[in-house]
Parts: sequence; structure tokens; C-alpha cells
Amino acid sequence: MKRLILLLLFSSLVYGDFVPIYFKGNKQIKERELYEALNLYKPYLYEFWKKEPAVSPETAALLSATIKDFYRSKGFFHAEVTHSKSDKEIKITILEKSPIHIIDISMISKLNIDSTIPFKKGMIFDSDKFDISKKDIKLFYANNGYCNTEVDSRAWVDIETNSAYLVYDVIPNQLCYFGEIEINSPESIDSQIIRSMLHIKKNRLFSPEEVRKTYQSLYSNEGISKVLIDTGVINNNIAPVKVSITEIEKPIRFQAGIGASSDEGAMLTLGVKHRNIFGNLKTAGVETRLTEIKQTIKTNFFMPLKNRNSTGVEIGFEKEKFIGFKENRYFGSFYVKQRETPHIFQESLLFDYTTTYESGDEILFPEGHLFVLSAKLQWSYDTRDDILNPKKGYFFRPEVAGSLKSEISDASYYKYNISGGYIFPLLPSVVALKANYGSLRLYEGNIPASYRFYAGGMNSNRAYNYRKLGPVNEYDNPIGLHSILEMTAEYRFAISGNFRGVVFNDTTFIGEKEIPDQKNGYYSLGAGIRYVTPIGPIAFDIGFDAQNPKEQYAFHFHIGELF
Repeated sequence: MKRLILLLLFSSLVYGDFVPIYFKGNKQIKERELYEALNLYKPYLYEFWKKEPAVSPETAALLSATIKDFYRSKGFFHAEVTHSKSDKEIKITILEKSPIHIIDISMISKLNIDSTIPFKKGMIFDSDKFDISKKDIKLFYANNGYCNTEVDSRAWVDIETNSAYLVYDVIPNQLCYFGEIEINSPESIDSQIIRSMLHIKKNRLFSPEEVRKTYQSLYSNEGISKVLIDTGVINNNIAPVKVSITEIEKPIRFQAGIGASSDEGAMLTLGVKHRNIFGNLKTAGVETRLTEIKQTIKTNFFMPLKNRNSTGVEIGFEKEKFIGFKENRYFGSFYVKQRETPHIFQESLLFDYTTTYESGDEILFPEGHLFVLSAKLQWSYDTRDDILNPKKGYFFRPEVAGSLKSEISDASYYKYNISGGYIFPLLPSVVALKANYGSLRLYEGNIPASYRFYAGGMNSNRAYNYRKLGPVNEYDNPIGLHSILEMTAEYRFAISGNFRGVVFNDTTFIGEKEIPDQKNGYYSLGAGIRYVTPIGPIAFDIGFDAQNPKEQYAFHFHIGELF
């Protein structure tokens, strides 16, 4: 098929003049699939500026034959395909006739392989799916410990009765186990540290999935530049493992960047990090981030522990301008993290020494100093295929922090936040859904005003500017919230080249107590445009309040998809 497509393209270049190509009579197979079979792109309805697919009239016979072969592969053995051509168009006419239906599926298998079989009785036979199912069965067995599985799959097709009979005979042989594990690592990285990061264990059942998780675990360390895992099978059921690690050649990395967003304005970042300081993949760095409303400088130290655990320390200083007050913060954290892909757990102890000044409302934003010592728990479950530009996957991130008033902490409070999202393809587009719920309660003492929730902005309700949604005081400054529920739905689609589009709906419920008021809702609609770059999409959005679109709207720009 690929050679034929190349021949068609070459022929088109030789013969020169192109004309549109159309299909007639196809019912069971979508028109778009037929264009794709010819390696042609059919514009969607909203892509009105794009031209219809066109080819040379001299290739009409080859195109017609290709479509006939494609129909056979999809179970239409009796399909008749003819063509007509002129100097204005090529028309391929299809008489599909009755397809081949699957009458029976026989499976001889030690394991239940129903999930790997793309067919059910009565479905139309598809030879491409049949071939793929063989590979899926082998992978399924491999992930269950059978590394030498033989799959004898046969399809009997009776074109007189339009019937297909499928047989899958799976011969698993012996269970396979991981054997001896050899670690080849540079002198600066202890092989025992590498060994503790592996999902592969000696005498455990063989599994390609465990190999994949091991790659992810090792590559999550910045001091490693290359990982090679060799799992050759010997004696039919033992798979010795050889793990080779290459250290990063230049461990010291300087970074600098400029950017901008509608929330924080212009941005400058500078930093330096040693990615294998003192060996064993420990890192240390200093970073500063400057924006129009927030300036931060911090230093951090990270150290891997055994069994995919790690620990670290971060200390820094931050100045931030809120609407109605300003804050200076000295902050620090000590944390322990456990990584079990796709799970990440983190327990932290935080200190926060905050000074509030230039307050426009002493009651809502009292000036002075506060020291809060908090414990924090976090869990992240993330299966997205790309953080900056995801096409599928989902995530779930709950976290809770709190403190008890004492001689070393000025408040008793708790604050929790639960966020989650689901992204799935709706070809050729993407649908993205997200929800975020937060609650804050103060029992005793005082906490900085910045601990409250603020709504509005590119990561919130996009009909409002940054932190501009919700109740305000007499000076028109947002007072902050004690609870919030935000939901977002986006439909992301291609426009042309690297340009993408998005339409969205943002919904926000807010509350001045621990639970958002369902009667206090803000609803917005909007659209945006994206330009895809290697560092993530450059995005421009405009959102309108659904109840007052003429007066309440906002523009936003940022880099990367919001989730």
C-alpha cells in the first residue's frame, strides 16, 4: 500500500495538473477514511479556507484500484469500484454490496483475552484490526509473565455466504521471570541507588510494563542523560536484565527566560542548577523569577533515596502585590516524596513568615507580621501524555495543609484543594474537562490574607481579569474567598498548520464560608487561538460573562495549555 501511494504521488508530480477527487456510493465507510486511504487530507467544515484534495486525472485508475483493495481489507470483498474522470474532477463510484460478517470467534487461551480482541459476533471483518489483535495478545501475555508466547491466529472467509470464522490459538509456553540484574553506572552514581529505582526485580514475573515504568523512573532524574535496558531471554523463561546508565556530561546548567502572561505581566527567570552535586543524583540550585506583580528568589536541594523515594529542602523570599495590599514572605519547606508511577505522594513541613503592608483596608488586610508553621500532604495521579500540550489522559491532585496555634505558629486553620481533569480525543479534536474545589477555615489566630482563594484570570474564570471575580470592599478591592468551586470545559481543534483553536466554558461558584454557595455562580463563554511551539502553545483567549457579555469580558494570554 505504501509503495502504491508513493507511486501515485510521483505520478501526480509528473502529470502536473490536479483536479478534485470525490466519492459516491460509500455508506458503511466514511468519506474521510477513503481520503486517508489515498494519503489525502479532507478539510473539515470549519476549515473553509483549505482546498479540497486534488490529484492528477492520469492516476484515476490507480486510485480506484487502491480504494477497491481498501474495501477488501475492511471486509467488503464484493465491492465494485469504478471511476470517471474529466479535466475538472475525478469521481470514484462505489457499490459496497454485502460485507463479510463474523459468525464465530474461537479462542484457545490460558488467559482471558477478551479485552484484546476487537471483534464480536456479527461485526464486519477487518483484516487490519485482525493483524493488530495478534500483537495485542502477545503484549497482553508478556505483561502477565509469558515472554515467549506463540499466537496462531487464522481467519476463514467464505465469500459465498459472506461469513468469517476467527480462531485464536495461544501457546504461552513457560512463565518468564526477570533474572540477574546487572547495573552499569558511572562512579559518581551508586549502583544501589539505581537498583532501588527499578520496577524490575529479580525472580518477579517478566513484564514490558515494568520495563517502561523503570525507564520513566530513571529518566525523572536530571543527572541521567541516557538509559538502556536490555532484557534478552535465555533458557526460554529467564530474562536477565542489564541496565546501563550514562551521566549527564555537563551537570551545571544555567537557565534564563523571558515571557509574559495576562495574569502576571512580563516575566524574567534566571537560575543555575547542579544536576549531580556530591554524586548520587543529588541536585542543588538557585532560581529567581521576576514578574510585574511577584518577585521570587529561592534555593533548593534535592536528594534521591532508596525505593524511588526522595527528600529535599527549599528556602526563599518573595514579594507580591495584591489588589488592596502587599506582602513580603520568607518561606521554606522540608519534604519527603514517594514516586510510584503514575502516583506521587509528598509530605511537607512549611514555614511562612509574612509581612503585610500598604493595606487599603486594615480590617480585611491588617498590616503586621505573621509566622505560620504548617504540615501539608499532597497526592498526584497523572496519566496525561504531555504536560504542556496534552491530547489524552487524566489527573487528580488533592492536597491539604493546616496548623495549630502555638508559640511557633500564629494560627489554627486548615486549607484543602482538590483538582482533577480529563482530556480525551474526539478526532480530529480534543475535549478537555477540569474541576477544582477549595475550602479554607480559620479556627484561631490570624493567617495572611494571601491564604484566601481569589478567582478570575487565565487559570480561573476567563470572563474576569486576574483576581477580579467575587465580592469587593468599599474601595473595589476583592476581599478573597473561603471556598470555591471552578469547572472548565474546552473543545480544542486544529485550524491550519501550527494554529489551533479552542472554545470554552468556565463556571465558578464562590463562598464566604467553608462551602461554596450554589446560588452564587458566575458563568462564562469564550474562544481562543493557539500557536504550537516546542515550548508549548502560545495562547490567546477572550472570555465573556454569559449574563452580561457586553460589559464583563477579559483578554488572556499565556504559554502552554492550562491543563
